[in-house]
Amino acid sequence: MPHESMSFDHLSAAAAKRHEQNGWPGSRDEAWRFTNLNEIKALSLTPAKRPDSHAFSEDKNLIHFINGVAQNTDNISINGVRIAPLNADSELTTALADAVPHPHSVADFALAHAHDGMAMTVSGQVDTPLMFRFAYEGDGISSHPVVVVDIKPGSSVTILEEHLGSGAGLSAPLMLYRLGEGAHLHHARRLVEDESRYHLGLNLVQLNAKACYHGDMVMSGGAISRSETQVRISAPDAEAYLNAVYLGRHDQMRDVTSRIDHDAPDGQSFQRIHGILDDRAKAVFQGKVKVARYAQKTDGNQMSRTLILSRQAEANTKPELEIYADDVTCSHGATIGEIDADQLFYLKSRGISDEDARQLLIEAFLVDVIDELGDPQRDWLMAAIQSWIKVR
Repeated sequence: MPHESMSFDHLSAAAAKRHEQNGWPGSRDEAWRFTNLNEIKALSLTPAKRPDSHAFSEDKNLIHFINGVAQNTDNISINGVRIAPLNADSELTTALADAVPHPHSVADFALAHAHDGMAMTVSGQVDTPLMFRFAYEGDGISSHPVVVVDIKPGSSVTILEEHLGSGAGLSAPLMLYRLGEGAHLHHARRLVEDESRYHLGLNLVQLNAKACYHGDMVMSGGAISRSETQVRISAPDAEAYLNAVYLGRHDQMRDVTSRIDHDAPDGQSFQRIHGILDDRAKAVFQGKVKVARYAQKTDGNQMSRTLILSRQAEANTKPELEIYADDVTCSHGATIGEIDADQLFYLKSRGISDEDARQLLIEAFLVDVIDELGDPQRDWLMAAIQSWIKVR
């Protein structure tokens, strides 16, 4: 049931109560079975304070967040883009309250401790890509940015979202993207925080009729990194595309979780998840596609592939299809394997060094995902992938 008009303070207080009652999930919680949060639970976390001074950037398309707080929104000067504190926009605050699943540990934690959120409205065709740069720092500091982006009917925009930082702290971003009828969003994300940090993020996407969401992500940083995306297709002819690359080494944990709810007919969703694990790294991809009884002619597909570079690495996949309609095309698949020894031998026999041969095969493994990316997302995301490969 939709909420009545709600203030951010009311939303925050309700979330704080839920988080106090439920806390962080444990191994008995099915959605978190593969991701052990004991390291995070052991931290003594202090919510980040509002910075005394604001960072300034001359880039007219860059929104800089420091420990979750937006810094230079007054400097954004792009036609069709309006930014305001979320607390000043009761409509979008209420929309966020309706979108957040209850209970949800990450969402409740972020809302409970956020000072405020950022509300952005996009109208018309925005040709200049917007950059969200989240910078985190500090041991034992938790940061909880809350952002709502409302893309009006027929509008389109590209958003490049980057998370980086240092210190043994927790980043817990909560994002909501609402796409009106016929709206388009190209959304690319880089999670490249230092190995000492922890990242638990929730991304909510709502699609109206004929709306299209392209979500692309590279996850290569953090001791434990979990990115959860929930997409709701609530009107006919909407499309959602999720592409993700996760990269892990040492003792890192990678968690890519998705849920796509087809609640209307003629919807399409495609997920392509590729991962590379080295040393003792662990990872899980768990993706659920749910098709309601009246969502006929749905096309939903997901594919997960993982390349293991070490016998000590561990990969888990948990695809789910929950289908109540009878006229649908849905599928899922998963593969986990090592570098092909014959291919490696062939390259080395042509005079290519072992390290260069491995790098070529790793890059070839990612071709399916990279080829799906458009400009400027391709080069921007590839830079994070190449940086990870080169430090092997």
